Amino acid sequence: MTDSTSAPAAAPGALAGLGIVAVVVVAIVAWVVIGTALFTDLTLFGGFLLLWHWANLEQLEIRRMPATILGALVGIGLAWQVVYLTSTMGNTGLILGLLIMIAGIYLQVINVLPLLFNPTAMLFLTVAAAPLIQLKVDFAELAMATVVGGLFFGIFVEGLKRIAARFMA
Repeated sequence: MTDSTSAPAAAPGALAGLGIVAVVVVAIVAWVVIGTALFTDLTLFGGFLLLWHWANLEQLEIRRMPATILGALVGIGLAWQVVYLTSTMGNTGLILGLLIMIAGIYLQVINVLPLLFNPTAMLFLTVAAAPLIQLKVDFAELAMATVVGGLFFGIFVEGLKRIAARFMA
């Protein structure tokens, strides 16, 4: 993440903004085409959620992508384990699952293992633990769609950065 003391980046001008939106539309359409060929449409949001986090909180820094992907997987895992333990152990599993979830949140709060327990983990935990998601999503497919989406968007953005650098030289 960026240093909180640094000045925010200036907003692009109107023409540059249109160019950025055009590139974003291309990336979204490409991910939908690729993602729907590999996954159900119900899990594609994992890649989009990862992109949103990486773009807005990590400023598209490729060095932050491993922590972003790993955090997303931890968040999905924390949400999944509550469902799994509840389905296999009933109320005891629910209590155990919630305790594990609370321990994960605590690790993020005290900044232990930030590669795994980070803001991305908490974002994905929040979304994946929503009852509507828990009742309908295949957690393994969500994890795969998130990883593949992260890799796709990382390669896409880094490719654009390299192309832009050639034109700027």
